Amino acid sequence: MFRLALRNLLRNKRRTIITAMAISGGLMLLMTGNNLNHGTYLTLLKQGISTVAGHVVVQGEGWQADPDPIDHRVDDAQTAVDRLQSAFPDATVLQRTFVGGLLNSPNNSVGIAVTGLQAGKEERVSDWHEKVVEGKWLEEGDTRGIVLGVELARSLQVGIGKKVVLMGQGKDEVSSRLFRVRGLFRSGAAQADGFMAFTSVEALQDFLGEPGSASQVSLHLQDPLASDEALERSKELFADTKGLEVLGWKEALAELYQFTVLDRATNNKMMFFIGLMVALGILNTVLMSVMERMREFGVMLALGLPPGKLRQLIMLEGLILGVVASLVGAAAASGITNYLVESGVDYSEMMGESMELAGVAISTHIYAGWDLKSMMIYSVIAVLLSVLATVYPAWKAGKLQPVESMKHV
Repeated sequence: MFRLALRNLLRNKRRTIITAMAISGGLMLLMTGNNLNHGTYLTLLKQGISTVAGHVVVQGEGWQADPDPIDHRVDDAQTAVDRLQSAFPDATVLQRTFVGGLLNSPNNSVGIAVTGLQAGKEERVSDWHEKVVEGKWLEEGDTRGIVLGVELARSLQVGIGKKVVLMGQGKDEVSSRLFRVRGLFRSGAAQADGFMAFTSVEALQDFLGEPGSASQVSLHLQDPLASDEALERSKELFADTKGLEVLGWKEALAELYQFTVLDRATNNKMMFFIGLMVALGILNTVLMSVMERMREFGVMLALGLPPGKLRQLIMLEGLILGVVASLVGAAAASGITNYLVESGVDYSEMMGESMELAGVAISTHIYAGWDLKSMMIYSVIAVLLSVLATVYPAWKAGKLQPVESMKHV
């Protein structure tokens, strides 16, 4: 039966090639599109985890609902850092403090969000230092330097070396602190460039009147797949410490995570409809091939081939066609994905240098990512669709009357 099915497929090469191209072409589009989306999600999550949170975050209890640097903080941040670093020696553990306030220059005042970070350590996990377009990034031990977004600097009408004053709520009263502009950065996201600034953790500790404290202590792993295990271990480490909460990146970046989940679900629906159209095309092609072979099937039935065997033969043809076409489609998708992983797709001419998704700025030069699980699922589905597309034609062929069918030319 296998040899007969294979011979039938090879006998009409044009029809077989057209059907195989429909399967492999549709599969290639599905796989490539999914891998490109997957790469975008990975980039988005990596950027959010590295710049806003971490794979595991230790912060003051209640911070997630009310990000107040005074009421919800990690009091002895260095002890928390040491505890995590001992448990995860290969990871990067750092402190961050987030403060809102009013930044004043001689020309203007703008409401801003300031992130206090640890220069040196921060460069290991985030790329903010690479976005500096004028001046320089913060240096370790610099408690008076500040880096501003380019739009923020334009609003304040200040440049490199100019003085600005940060005002905001301190521990007991309104606090103010003088800074000197060290550099300007451009993230590409208008919101970030217009109201974000960076300085040292120590500077914001002095500004808040809370020495040694931080808004969060974040753990950044070399292997993101170990996040769940690291979260459970971290919860054990701080189980006896009151006033703190330990969150995984999915909770710390809940809005971003839900965005990727919903967007992936939407894309999956779109992929389903594309697959459905491909399946209908396969069904149409296979049905036409059956109608063209009425005389052939009539001869086979007249020679004594049982209708059930004829149905099996047609479905076996669909199986062979599906397997071969799926392998070709997967190979083509792998080649394209490999190129997109290395070179990516540059949308900068259409969308600018970066775009903002769920509050996180990412480059418009998009790289694909390998989603091997989905590729395997798509391949199996393609084979199943190829077989299912032959069910009706096979049933119809089994109903043929040999004498009548042999009259077809």
